[in-house]
This record gives sequence, structure tokens and C-alpha cells, in this order.
Amino acid sequence: MAWSVDAILGDKYRLIRLLGDGSAGTVWEAENTLVGRRVAVKILHDELAGHTEIRDRFVAEARASARIAHANVVDVFDLGEAEGGTPFMVMELCEGDTLSHIIEQRGAMGAEYACELLIQILSALEAAHALGIVHRDLKPANVIVIHPAPDQPLAKVLDFGIAKGVHPDGEDPEERDVFGTPHYMAPEQAAGDSVDHRADIYAAGAILYELLTGRPPFDGSMPSLVLADVLTRPPKPMRAFVKTLPTGLEELVRKTLEKDPFDRPQSARLLARALTSFVRETSSPRRRPSVSATEPPLPLVAKVGADQAPDSNKPRLQLVQQSEPPPAIPGKLK
Repeated sequence: MAWSVDAILGDKYRLIRLLGDGSAGTVWEAENTLVGRRVAVKILHDELAGHTEIRDRFVAEARASARIAHANVVDVFDLGEAEGGTPFMVMELCEGDTLSHIIEQRGAMGAEYACELLIQILSALEAAHALGIVHRDLKPANVIVIHPAPDQPLAKVLDFGIAKGVHPDGEDPEERDVFGTPHYMAPEQAAGDSVDHRADIYAAGAILYELLTGRPPFDGSMPSLVLADVLTRPPKPMRAFVKTLPTGLEELVRKTLEKDPFDRPQSARLLARALTSFVRETSSPRRRPSVSATEPPLPLVAKVGADQAPDSNKPRLQLVQQSEPPPAIPGKLK
């Protein structure tokens, strides 16, 4: 069914405003009418609700996020079924932009800022990995960046829809299928082999490479070409795209992109610890990466006041990309 403003889901979630519409579902700003809390509600498209694998991934996403319960993971509060049995999940409402949108608008970032974002993403991964959860589709589109202050980003990871380790029976029916996004996919994952937490380490390295250079480590006109490079070629040296980098940073990124998972940093914590040397410490409880006068901070999302109508052309929250690829079908890439 077509959802509209003021529709009620689960007898208590009133839809207020459409935030995003993708191939898998829609995301709405909503209000819990019982307690008056504003939330984000992600509703699976009706035509996909009867697809067992897609429905299972939707439920897995909610289960994984709820289990992790970390400051750098978009929290999931509830899971339910709308009229007709369409599943929906209730998440915290985050005012921010996807990291992919920021990269598209901004391009390459300073090393200190990029490393701060990665440290936060790695903190989320560390919490997930401690529970045996491997994201398997970590990419800029699955990271929301909020700005409590102009120089103080807060990264939140979302979309654990193809996460490994969240199935109630302990088995993963998708283990032998290739899922993910080619530009950020570890070689072992691209080859259809078994993956562990080190596939997320590779994806984090690919994101850091893109933050620092403005482009992913491998690119091509077709997914097959990207995957061929992921499997067989080293990424181009970062200094081909950025003139100066702190000593040791390019080597660290290169190690995260090694073909053999045993040659990468072996945990999110170890990689985050290595990145801290590239982020200046301050007296505040959290690091606040400095931003030079010639490099403005990441764009803040405009606040919408009581006397200002929201811009319908740019939602404040972008949990679902407008150009989101169709859901993965077993044996095929997203």
C-alpha cells in the first residue's frame, strides 16, 4: 500500500514526513503517539514483504543493530508489522547526511578529519565483532554523519541487512552467495569465500582511502571490472591523488587493503589505535579534529525551525539513498 502522512503503524507510530525512498523500502519521520518521541521508521516495500530472503535480511538488520547498542550504530527500538503483514523497524532519528553524500559534495578530506570518522566507524565495528556480527556491506552510503558541533562529527553505522552472525539458528543461508558492494568488498568476499571480521577491516580501509583521495581504491564502468581489480591488482598509490599525507598513513591504508586477510590489521581496535596517532588530542572528553582555515568543516545539515518550512528537495535525514541499488539476489551482486 502507499503510505501517507498521518498513517498509523503498529497502533502507535504516526507518520509525519517522508525522509527517503529506495528500492527496498521507505524511511519516514514518525512519532510514537504513546510517549511523544520522534523516531525514524523504515518500511519494507509491500512487493518485497513476501520475498523470504529479503524479509529475513530486513529482520536481521533490526536484530543486529538492536543487539549492538553502540553510540556509533543507528539504534533500533522496535520491529513490527503494518497492515497486511509488511514489516517495519523503528530507529533513532538522526539529523545528518550519509557519508557518500558528503564525499560527493565535498571530495577529499583532510587526514585528521578522515581518521576521526574512521575511528568512530571502527568503534562500531569493534562492538559488532565482539558479538560475532560481521557487517559485510560497510560503505559510505551506510554511514550517517551528524555534527553536534562544526568540528565534532559523530558517525553512525547502519544497514546490517546482510550481516553475518545474526541468524537465530546460527546458520547463514547466504554464506556461499556473493553480497555486498564491489568498491568496498574484500577479495575473499568477492571470490565467494567464507568471510570474517577482517572483511569489514578491508571495507573500512577502502572508505578511508576514498575519504583521503576523493575516490575509491578501485573504480570501473562495470561491477565485474571493479571486482577483477579487487581480486588481482593493488590500488593506485594515494599520493597519485593527494600531494601530502602524514608519514605512515598511506602505508597503514595499504595494509588494510591487502588481498590476504592475514596481512591486514587483525581487529578494528588495532586499526583504530594506529589511526589515533593521526588525530590531535584535545582536552575535551572526545577528540575534536581541527579544520584548517582553507578547509571548511563538513557541511552541516540545515536546521528547520518552527517558522521555516523543510526543504522538500533535500531531506535532513538520508537513511536510504535515492539511487539505492535493488536488493541483492543470491548469486548476484547488489
